[in-house]
Amino acid sequence: MRDKGHTARSFATLATALALLLPVAGCAQQQAPAQDQTNEILTAPPEATTEIVDYTSVAYLGPAGTYTEEATKLFFGNDDELFPQETVADALAMVADGTAVYAVIPQENALGGPVTDYIDALVATDGVSVVGEVVLPIRQTLMGLPGADLAQVKTVYSHKQGLAQSDAWLNENLPNAERVEKPSTAAAAQEVAEGKDPTVAAIAAPGAAELYGLEVLQENVSQSEANVTRFYVVSRTPNERDRYDRMALVANIEASELPALLDELCVEGTELVCVHDRPEGSALGTYHYVIELQRKSGFKSKEVERIKGLPQVDYLGAYSSIEG
Repeated sequence: MRDKGHTARSFATLATALALLLPVAGCAQQQAPAQDQTNEILTAPPEATTEIVDYTSVAYLGPAGTYTEEATKLFFGNDDELFPQETVADALAMVADGTAVYAVIPQENALGGPVTDYIDALVATDGVSVVGEVVLPIRQTLMGLPGADLAQVKTVYSHKQGLAQSDAWLNENLPNAERVEKPSTAAAAQEVAEGKDPTVAAIAAPGAAELYGLEVLQENVSQSEANVTRFYVVSRTPNERDRYDRMALVANIEASELPALLDELCVEGTELVCVHDRPEGSALGTYHYVIELQRKSGFKSKEVERIKGLPQVDYLGAYSSIEG
């Protein structure tokens, strides 16, 4: 359990991220009246004080060399105790049972969309809250064994998001290569290194090439500067201070009830960031709606309590975001 008496970590980039935070591409969004940007920055509220402790334990989607590890180190630094896990469900379970204080999980990619398996795992895990967010630029890289040539490649390994984000490049440059999904981009690189087959390549983070002794065959195969992924930071203890500018919740309702709920949520300056629908499992037309909100002035405790009191709403947490 987190010790709130510890000195909170300060991030050099956090104040900028809070003042200039933009909605992530690909999400439905409430249209707000245009405002003078200069005045908006000058009158921005003070940042919420982060409640993350100086030294802690963090579970994340491994193995070493994943983008999730990169996001974890960006948020927490390099000195914490990190536990790479085979699945997001395993990372969340470590937090739920107290083995780790935090978990970092991918949530959405600007090109590939929401990572639905991971959203489902979060919704299914009781007793955890979202306490932070990392927005990380993604530069997918094609890598193979030393001395391998692009013309040799017959098979490409990657996480399903890595394959989706690189679809256009693969169609143009390796149209006949078989695409094989792996649990993570780093796991794909590790398998290529261990397999010793020059016809097999991996799409992974640039750092995975050095980590696993591979050679870069092509940089930035996602071919888009807009390729970013959002990661949730999750803990058993929710943030409790005022002024966090983002909030996440789950609504367990029928599709016809969603417009009325959004009307109740988006008041007094609260804006919709995105909605992800996941099947609830009991009947057609009933969903878990994962809803994200933002408010430039920050969510105060009174508003948090109001939203917690709405019927069929499970509060996931209020938090702030940093960008890589």
